[in-house]
Amino acid sequence: MKRKKWMIGIAAVLLLVLAGKGIAHYRWSQLSTEEKAGTITEKMARRFDLNDTQKVRVYALNLEKVKTMEARWKSGEHRRSDWKQLRDQWHEDMREILSPEQQQRLRH
Repeated sequence: MKRKKWMIGIAAVLLLVLAGKGIAHYRWSQLSTEEKAGTITEKMARRFDLNDTQKVRVYALNLEKVKTMEARWKSGEHRRSDWKQLRDQWHEDMREILSPEQQQRLRH
């Protein structure tokens, strides 16, 4: 009986986690390209303490990245190597924008 309660509890937690992820994915898919780039930029601004000039440059970079990703996804060109190349280029461009202290917080 005790084992059955544990199994039900674990199943309930898994169901809640998966439902939460589905809701988040749905909300993200409803955002425009500009809103997605803005959301990413705001999170980065909080994490890296970006100044106003950096925010503008990071927003432009994120907007370009989101547009490229969406275009590749719609065209069917979404191989793993393409995503890696896009991510690596984004990291390289970000390093030009961020100060050395901020670069320390940028995960590779």
